[in-house]
Amino acid sequence: MALDWRAVAMGTVAALTYLAALALFPGGERVRLAGIPLVLATGLVAGSAAGLVADDGPLAGAWHGLLAGSLGGAAFAVTLVTVFSLNEPYGVFHGLNYVVALSAGDFRFVATHSRAVVAGLAGGGWALIALLGIYAGHAAPRRDGGSLIEE
Repeated sequence: MALDWRAVAMGTVAALTYLAALALFPGGERVRLAGIPLVLATGLVAGSAAGLVADDGPLAGAWHGLLAGSLGGAAFAVTLVTVFSLNEPYGVFHGLNYVVALSAGDFRFVATHSRAVVAGLAGGGWALIALLGIYAGHAAPRRDGGSLIEE
């Protein structure tokens, strides 16, 4: 199985486009906890795009989904840290910043170790996005073979 950089690039472009939509969509800053699955879906977007372009079976799709999901996760982490540090209203990321800021009143650890919390959220999100990229990349080449509901 050779690495198809075109598939990784397409998955990464899909992830970056999705993240840009989350950051720039009007009204996204009012999204609070619902923003968590929205940003994690970046891995599904990246992995499925990479798996479809690679089109060399589920294992190749998973590998390409991991690479594209990891690059998309890195972009998520950079965006999250940037928005949190600037405190600018960039869509869903501002809503997540609001949730973390509110939790600082309830959890002393968040208030006293805010940089570590943000770093943990960025790194954890990166890892989850990469894992979801593996799943989507593995499932995308099998899209014609079945359905979610079996009769």
